[in-house]
Amino acid sequence: MMASSIPAQQFGSTPEYGDAESLTAIVMHDSDLVGRLQDMGLRRLCVSAVGLSPQAQRRLEAIAEALQSAE
Repeated sequence: MMASSIPAQQFGSTPEYGDAESLTAIVMHDSDLVGRLQDMGLRRLCVSAVGLSPQAQRRLEAIAEALQSAE
């Protein structure tokens, strides 16, 4: 077992999670997400979705996608 796989197992991820390319992709994705959350309307929508069941979250996602395609 490689030494890098031990921490990965402890955190429930794969050893590849810690490689530079994967980490860069994750940071870029998170940075984009944080940037999008500057939109107050999106923040209100996210806050209102907290606590919804997974099924309700999927319905909310489908509604948002339908609204996007209609604009």
